[in-house]
Amino acid sequence: MGQTKPVLEVIEAPLERTFRIYSHDYPFAYSGWHHHPEYELHLIRRSSGQFYVGTYAGEFGPGNLVMTGPNLPHMWVSDGADRDGDGCIRDRDVVLQMGGGFAERCMAEFSDCARLSALLEATRAGIEFSPAAAAEAAGLMEALLAAEGFERMALFFKLMRVLEQDADRRSLSLKGTEHQCAQPRRLERMLAYIAGNFNRPGLTCREVAATEGMGLPAFSRLFERHLRCSCAEYINHLRIYKACQLLSETEDMVTSIAMDVGYETLSTFNRNFLRLIGRTPSAFRAERRAGGRGKTRAAA
Repeated sequence: MGQTKPVLEVIEAPLERTFRIYSHDYPFAYSGWHHHPEYELHLIRRSSGQFYVGTYAGEFGPGNLVMTGPNLPHMWVSDGADRDGDGCIRDRDVVLQMGGGFAERCMAEFSDCARLSALLEATRAGIEFSPAAAAEAAGLMEALLAAEGFERMALFFKLMRVLEQDADRRSLSLKGTEHQCAQPRRLERMLAYIAGNFNRPGLTCREVAATEGMGLPAFSRLFERHLRCSCAEYINHLRIYKACQLLSETEDMVTSIAMDVGYETLSTFNRNFLRLIGRTPSAFRAERRAGGRGKTRAAA
């Protein structure tokens, strides 16, 4: 069975003083549900499929450009029809990663970079950039792959400017605004607890609240103020989107998947899946197998 927690990607190069950019094939060592403490800008060169950022699930195609903040889980799952003969998709992704310390130093040393603060804060919920900005940014990222020295830094700052000025970018995970995604540390700890236990039947919001010594009413107000949904709905999102991953990547029976992601009855699983994804689990799996791209509803 797939893991219930996102895998921690360990980035070997020290990124507190710089950034790295590279391209890779699909599948890749970290193609699955994973996270890391660095900021990441992720470009899809080719293929279509389903992508997941936090509690968001949606469709992607060539030119898709998304930026994720520190430790926000994410993955892109390509349709089978796009694969080469050996099952791979060559050079599918271009990825730029940078440490928080590097970003902070840029803003401290260069006054023109001060406006990056709002962009970086928004990445805590994940950002999808507009087609126009993504197209311009893609050209800069391709140039960065071969650039060195001063040219490399000049292209990096130009890229950040394109991203920062994109007025049509949109927040992804739970549709939170930039301010609403600035989570207090105690809430982050409770979200981590949910991430490690959401697949356990019987997990309750009262139990989550108790991990920080909070009563249920105060916890519910805190949760809904920052995430714009209830704790129960948040758990449902995680369970359903984990189910999407298992339906796409395994041959497990739907009933087994429902139990593995934390539902005690198949009917409850089917009802929530249809409400959040817009079709039944079996129809979703059939589309993934056929390479279809029916519309998937975003997390509300």
